[in-house]
Amino acid sequence: MAIRTVESKSSSDYLIWKYPNREIEVGSQVIVNESEEALLFENGQLIEILDAGRHVIESGNIPGMDGIIRRSIGNNSPIKIDIWFVSKVVSTDYKWGVQLQVKDNTHQLIVPVGSYGSILLRIEDPASFVLQVVGKKKQMSKDELKDFLMPSIERSLKEYIAEKIKEGTLDVFNIETILGEASNDTKDSLEVLFERFGLKVIEFFIQGIEVIGDNPEYKKIKESLADAASLRIRAKAASDTKGFYQEEKTLNALNKAAEKDFSMANDLLNKRSTSKGNKKTLKEKLSDLKELLDSDLISKEEYNKKRLKLLDEI
Repeated sequence: MAIRTVESKSSSDYLIWKYPNREIEVGSQVIVNESEEALLFENGQLIEILDAGRHVIESGNIPGMDGIIRRSIGNNSPIKIDIWFVSKVVSTDYKWGVQLQVKDNTHQLIVPVGSYGSILLRIEDPASFVLQVVGKKKQMSKDELKDFLMPSIERSLKEYIAEKIKEGTLDVFNIETILGEASNDTKDSLEVLFERFGLKVIEFFIQGIEVIGDNPEYKKIKESLADAASLRIRAKAASDTKGFYQEEKTLNALNKAAEKDFSMANDLLNKRSTSKGNKKTLKEKLSDLKELLDSDLISKEEYNKKRLKLLDEI
């Protein structure tokens, strides 16, 4: 008798797939891929979790012997075996989007808020997931899991926003600024919730969150806040500019004073240099006088008079 080989035939769209034949003989082989786990149920009871590899079924459905028992109970196999194949790949296909009604305590507005993002999940505990979520279904797709997750995501995000508004740290006009913090806090709450279903939250991202619709009161207040913000920016710019020009004025005054001091100092040095340069020694003066005599510019008599005069100054 040929040995039956049991393996997953599901597409990539499915996370859970149940082998359709429940009558598995002893010696049948189960092939589990690296990205999977297989759950083996016998008569509705989980008896084994199969990791990646080749596994041989040990069952009471022994060929030959079970034929006698089958006839005695209406030609049905006395032992029913269910084999579930569960994907453990981290999936990035879970895009979500929710719409919430948010009350703003600061401005007493109730407005619709739309939010969207993505969540990365992995089935961490296949047995818990199959028993609590899949139940009697023969398979579960990624879209079906997303439908299961959506109410929890919506509730967690709504509770986070409501708590922040209650604290006074958030209103509907700055709600777009909370993406990072809201992503982390919502992830923490979802981790606790999904863990009991055998799911592991790897990452949770809020990519956008904003007020939607054309609420006239919201638009009016938003425009008023925008005008007030614009005035504050212009006032700050004017203040900064005034300070800048005041600093420039002071700097120019200092520069002019420095230039004046430099000029005065330079003139004083020049005067000193000139004064020092015009003062000659007696020897130099006598030499100059001799040059005048030798050049016949003065007479011998004039030379002697001036020479005696210079000598008298000693």
